[in-house]
Amino acid sequence: MKQSFPKCNQSDMEFVISTNEKQQEEVRFLSGDFPVSVYTQHYRHAASDYVPLHWHGELQVLWIAEGALEYSVNGRHFVLGPDKLLLVNRRQLHGSRTMDGDTRTLCINFTPDIFHPLIRENYVLPLLQSDSFTHSLLLLLPYQTEKLKTFLNWKCEPLQYFSVINFLSLVFEDILGSGGNTKNPQDYEEIKLIQTMIRFVQTHYSEPLTVRQISDHAITNKNRCTALFRKYTGLSPIKYLNEYRLYTAKNMIVNSDKPISEISADVGYNQISYFIEQFRGSYGLPPLKYRNQFGRRQLETDASAVSVARQNKISG
Repeated sequence: MKQSFPKCNQSDMEFVISTNEKQQEEVRFLSGDFPVSVYTQHYRHAASDYVPLHWHGELQVLWIAEGALEYSVNGRHFVLGPDKLLLVNRRQLHGSRTMDGDTRTLCINFTPDIFHPLIRENYVLPLLQSDSFTHSLLLLLPYQTEKLKTFLNWKCEPLQYFSVINFLSLVFEDILGSGGNTKNPQDYEEIKLIQTMIRFVQTHYSEPLTVRQISDHAITNKNRCTALFRKYTGLSPIKYLNEYRLYTAKNMIVNSDKPISEISADVGYNQISYFIEQFRGSYGLPPLKYRNQFGRRQLETDASAVSVARQNKISG
């Protein structure tokens, strides 16, 4: 299981997103009878938090409560801020990163099963099954923004369930009324190829991979391999490999006490000096200083200090 980074909160329970070896996100629903997940994410810009390319079998609505994100869906890149709502269709490769400051998002993952069968079969599924529909960006009206704010502190209460289903129904009404806003059919052969190559990189990142090895695994040529990586990730295959190595190392650094030299070797760097140089270039700090500032123990210490300060304020 690979862990993504922005810390998530659902009904006062903190967790981190997990993906399997196929880059599929493991979605946790509010209950087995209600296929909806409502949670917030907090991206720390100073820590270079980001979500790498992944997909899930569920739909996702995402709103930026604070800050902004650079977002990508199947190779299409755009800036997402508080004035827009993003709906991502099922099984689409998407990822995000901060731009110039901390960012807080609201995510709602759900399946079409939340809708009445008549609406689901005649309206929702035909849209979702369209080759041209990958995502939709909606300009938010003030009342919609106010409704989204009420979901930031989600409580598992009957009225909240009713409220979120009603909101998602209105989202689909807007999208269906506008005919969706992605017009170009998707090349599923391309998407399958890039998913295969990304999966290969994420499985074998600790090995000394070459572009030839990556392209051979997907039974394609080096030129097409490089072109697809640039289209869907914005990076060359080797730059993507190195970024993923450093991303994996970052997770190890903040979530364990493992020596930096071992982490360097685990993610495929034979020379620790080169690893430290590359890590500093990506995250602004050498690995040990990064651990001291953003590691699990430091976050627990900070949380404890805040709790003590609150108690002192109450008792004072």
